Amino acid sequence: MIELLSQPPPADAIARMAAIDGVRMTPGVLASQSGPDGHLGPDAAGALLVLQATFVDDCGFAEFWRAAAAMMELLATAPGFIRRYSFADGPLYHLIAFWRTTADAHAFFARAEHQAAMRELFSQRWQYSHFAGLWEMTTARARYIFCQHCDGVTPVTERVCSSCGAELFDPFASGSHGGR
Repeated sequence: MIELLSQPPPADAIARMAAIDGVRMTPGVLASQSGPDGHLGPDAAGALLVLQATFVDDCGFAEFWRAAAAMMELLATAPGFIRRYSFADGPLYHLIAFWRTTADAHAFFARAEHQAAMRELFSQRWQYSHFAGLWEMTTARARYIFCQHCDGVTPVTERVCSSCGAELFDPFASGSHGGR
């Protein structure tokens, strides 16, 4: 059975990256969430949502995250939602979300609960800065598995190595990524 690694890069690689001008590494929380289509990898995404925010007020910060938790509860059952990641880069907060289609992302955005949260964000001025962008997939690319039994490289959709016939492990389909 394949065992996926979950650890930081080697110390020498971290040191080398940290020495590059413009690179910043900060400890923080990475929150990820799988949705109803969480068994799919990023190659199944037809749309990518990017959010970015900064904060200067502790009360606004807390209210924003309470609203974000409510949206995450809704995302758990949102049609077409694949996966989201949120993380901080120092004071810069980011979210990246994969959706099956732009229509699925727009449908979630149009929900009454989301619209109410957006009205509150703007009326209560929870953030110092806010950005949201949605991109549609223009060039689909396959996701590949590098066989651990031979030198075969096979699209994950094939499920078995094109060179040796070994069964391929899809980390998204298996639920091993911490999803459902």
